[in-house]
Amino acid sequence: MRPVTRYTAPHTLDPAPHWGDDAACRTSLQPDYWFAEGDDLIAVSERNLAKRVCGHCPARTPCLHAALERSEPAGVWGGLDPDERRKFTVLPAREPTPAEEVASGPPHEQAKTA
Repeated sequence: MRPVTRYTAPHTLDPAPHWGDDAACRTSLQPDYWFAEGDDLIAVSERNLAKRVCGHCPARTPCLHAALERSEPAGVWGGLDPDERRKFTVLPAREPTPAEEVASGPPHEQAKTA
């Protein structure tokens, strides 16, 4: 009887990119700037500097969305601190009701009425 030989395929697919891979916070400032707490002048200036970096970040929108989805309690995410994020509410995605589906109609019919 021949021994069973097991082979595993090499990892041939790269992992899917993550929105945070190109985030500006990964390469700029110290991590503490994004989590500066308190209302003293140093903490406020560190948070403001972090927010300015976020303002030019290509990952700002998905970063903010992720923080809102998980109700992130601390830190600057997507350019907003916790107090600023509390003003937003993320509603879960929902399926259209049958009445909404009928009202919208197929795309080719929408084009005729436009």
